Order: sequence, then structure tokens, then C-alpha cells
Amino acid sequence: MKIESKQARMIWAIVALALLNLTTIATVFYYRSRNVKETTNQESVVIQPENTSMRFSGRYFRDQLNLSSEQMERFREFNPPFRQHVRDINFELSSIRRKMLDEMSSSGCDTVRLKSLSDSIGHLHANLKVLTYKYYLDFKKICNKEQKEKLDSLFGAIFATDIQAGQSGPRGPYGRGRGRRFIN
Repeated sequence: MKIESKQARMIWAIVALALLNLTTIATVFYYRSRNVKETTNQESVVIQPENTSMRFSGRYFRDQLNLSSEQMERFREFNPPFRQHVRDINFELSSIRRKMLDEMSSSGCDTVRLKSLSDSIGHLHANLKVLTYKYYLDFKKICNKEQKEKLDSLFGAIFATDIQAGQSGPRGPYGRGRGRRFIN
């Protein structure tokens, strides 16, 4: 009898684990399909800290603007420093946001510190905008007339997304969006 009851317990344990695995897999697929639907409905521009978005990679611009090899060489001069600066600013923004949340959550919330942190975020956003317009102007210098029109369209989508985000609420790690925004 003891062996049979142990076997029955083992069978029930296996069934329970199998059900747990199936529900976990179903949940993953559900959220992945949901995320795909949401991202196709929204025009979002993201740079992931560990995996940079293909949207603004050299290949993306080469394909979208039909850049020549000479243009790509010039692009490679200003693109990596820009991307690194954006990555650094986004990291710093994330860090400051965490500090703000910690401060707001603390029992002795210091509003002077919160104001200082808010100001820091504002300065970082301003730096991000400066980097972006300089990047755009560098890019514009290497483009011909048709490419400039397409570049305007590509950057127009970025700024339209930026405007839409301002109208529809917060985005990024603390809002509805996923990942980091290219232009905060």
C-alpha cells in the first residue's frame, strides 16, 4: 500500500507540475501576442539598453535612405557617439527617477531634494534634445535632396510620437510604453 500511495502522490505532483508549466507557457504567449498587438498600434521609438533598436541602426538608415558607402562612412563618424550619449543620458534619467521614487516613498520626504531631482531631469531632457538636433543636422549634411525629404519624414515620426506621448500620458519605464524612449 505504501508504494501505491507514493506512486499516486508522484503522479499527482507530475500532473500539477505539468499544469503549472502549461499555464506558464500560455501566459508567456498571451503577453507576447498582446505586446506585439500594442506595439503595432503605436508608433514607438525605443532604444533598449542592452539591445539597441533596429529602428535607428546604421542598417535601418542605409535601407530607408538608400545611403551610399561614402555616406555610411560619414554616418559612422557621428552615429556611435550620439548613441552612446543618448544611452548615458537615458541611464542617468532612469537613475534619477529611481531616486525620486525613493524620496517620495520615504517617510521624511524632502521636497527640496525632489525639486532638485526634477530640475536634473529637465536639464537631461534638454541635453537630449540638443544631441538630437545636432545629430539630425549632421545627418542632413550627408544627404542629397531626396534623402533629406525622407530624413524629414523619419524624424517627423519621432517628433510626432514625442508630441503624442505628451498628449496621451506618460511613457517609458514608468508609463504605458516599454523600454526606453529615443527622445524623452
